[in-house]
Amino acid sequence: MDAVAKLKAGYEKFQQGYYQDNKDLFKDLVENGQHPKTLLVSCSDSRVEPGIILQNQPGEVFSIRNAGNFVPPKSKSPEDHGVTSALEYAIKVLKVENIMIMGHAHCGAVKAAIDTEKDKEALGTEFVQHWVEIAHDVFENPCCCADSIKAGNRDPREVEYASVVNSMNNLLTFEYIKEAVDAGQLKIHGLHFDIESGALLSYNSETGAFGPL
Repeated sequence: MDAVAKLKAGYEKFQQGYYQDNKDLFKDLVENGQHPKTLLVSCSDSRVEPGIILQNQPGEVFSIRNAGNFVPPKSKSPEDHGVTSALEYAIKVLKVENIMIMGHAHCGAVKAAIDTEKDKEALGTEFVQHWVEIAHDVFENPCCCADSIKAGNRDPREVEYASVVNSMNNLLTFEYIKEAVDAGQLKIHGLHFDIESGALLSYNSETGAFGPL
């Protein structure tokens, strides 16, 4: 079965099974709109499917997916507006109560950030090298695994962790997000998914480390 045929078969299974079993849910989402409590920023990586990992239902999570689960700092740069407009909509319009940044093991975007640290043209791409510069901040100002990274180590897992925290911090460069956090109306969480074990770790701001949920 080729890739397109497999997707079609999957859709037919959805239509005949899940959709039929949850018609009332979809009807409610149409009639009453979406009211998610959580915004999830996760990676585009095909091995990391948030809906499967978190087992959430339609309408529960407003989602942003991009290479590396990066959040850029506040910027007027047009190429960042896909992420920043979704952030603004989730917080100002949908009034989500949580933002989760979910990184993962073996992240290609993090590896690209490492590879382009000293040679921006190393990937031979037009756009990727500019996007992953968001993660370059962790090499100078790591907020996690700081001793190791400052010593010059570029362990991918450590950079993945630090990049999640970097994106958490970048969220606070947006005034409306910081105001909501300071007012206790919004919470920011950092997560990391390990593909091999299926473990989902959480960032503890008090210890500065990732550990069990």
